[in-house]
Amino acid sequence: MLRSAQLRRVPLAVLLGLLVHYLCFYTLHTPLWTETIAEWIMARTPSRYAVFFLTTLGPWAKPFAMTGGLAVLGFAASIATLIHPLFGAIPTALALGWAFDYWSLLGQLSFWLPAILVLVPLAIPKLNRRREFLTMLTGFTAVALESYARNRQLAQHANQPVDLFPFQPPQENFGRGLVRKPVTPIPEFYGMSKNAVDPALDPSEWRLRISMDGHQTRQISYAELLSLPRIERYVTLRCISNTLQSDLMGTAAWSGFFLSQIIDRNQLIPGIVEIAVVGVDGHGDSFPIDYAFSEEALFALGMNGKTLDRTHGFPIRLLTPRYYGFKNVKWIGEIAFVSKPYVGTWPKLGYTKQPLIHTASHIDRVRKEDDAIQVGGVSFAGVRGIRKVELRADEGPWHDATLEKPLSPYTWTRWVGTLPVAQAEVIEARAQDDQSHWQESIEGALFPDGVTGPTRRRVH
Repeated sequence: MLRSAQLRRVPLAVLLGLLVHYLCFYTLHTPLWTETIAEWIMARTPSRYAVFFLTTLGPWAKPFAMTGGLAVLGFAASIATLIHPLFGAIPTALALGWAFDYWSLLGQLSFWLPAILVLVPLAIPKLNRRREFLTMLTGFTAVALESYARNRQLAQHANQPVDLFPFQPPQENFGRGLVRKPVTPIPEFYGMSKNAVDPALDPSEWRLRISMDGHQTRQISYAELLSLPRIERYVTLRCISNTLQSDLMGTAAWSGFFLSQIIDRNQLIPGIVEIAVVGVDGHGDSFPIDYAFSEEALFALGMNGKTLDRTHGFPIRLLTPRYYGFKNVKWIGEIAFVSKPYVGTWPKLGYTKQPLIHTASHIDRVRKEDDAIQVGGVSFAGVRGIRKVELRADEGPWHDATLEKPLSPYTWTRWVGTLPVAQAEVIEARAQDDQSHWQESIEGALFPDGVTGPTRRRVH
């Protein structure tokens, strides 16, 4: 009975602990427990479920993940209570910090000290089941609303895109309505991140740090970057979270500069093995020196004629079209030249360090015309390009599709084709890259280097 009564104090303990914890976050900028745990959960959620939640819940998907952080804290407080209402909190806090890589002492104390005052019976009134439920509901609601409101406020105060370079969408004269636009409008361009709440940066205060082996060598302002001569090119980005059915992919006209325009490679200190590009949100990744200084890697300041918006990495992001999206770091805060290999956010979770884009296709539309079926879609193989696309219906013979010339060596290839059948249950597309390798015909696991497999669409 005593343990049961103590456990009933857990919801109130967590709620009071989070109240003080959030006050410290807003006044002293300590990292949030709920945010740290939510980002841990989101990074490890299988892609098919993550995409479902993001498309179904929209702007509430990430606030919903924040309530997962609250649930974990409640479970931890219950474990601490079962050990000992006072002394159980110390090992529990240490274990929780180790599990989620949370080492802010002030953040730990701001949550656990108020929680312990409730867990240790003092003058706190006895809770019944109804009050326990209402306390839990209050906590979940408050955490989700705070995350949603904070994200909305940051979005409203974020730097709004302005004109950066002349841009006119390419003339639409291919596909007869069967295939998507050649360039993705910014509102339709997919946006993915590991953050519960994305950064919103002030360009007047932001600086791009350049460091070598941990020592800062230079800071570059946003105005300085805007004054550089810029390169404009079309590039397609594809997210590694894609399943065989999802379509997290987009093409834009980007404007940016090469690394060699801000750093002289000849001035690198001896022993540098690679370059790490790190966002202000803590997400980072690394590249071989030769690739970082190549003309394939572009540091982008704008897309489709405008400066970047918050979703797509303002003020600056990286474009590496041979790799999946997580290598294309957003909200860059530092370019670090390191003498020891740098392990990025996703490689720490077991993903490959060299996530080369697999050849893949997506069927955009299927339309019946007379006694034939018209099909349109896109194929993409990173920088390898697309040589050929074939279509078939219901395991029948393959038929060549007509390919449009891609906008650049770094973009998808749009295609249309005709299947000489009056009806079908399944349409399949497959692409061949410029190295003569065909898209895989058997589905492969998404982890650790991106899904592979056939492109099929059931039709009615």
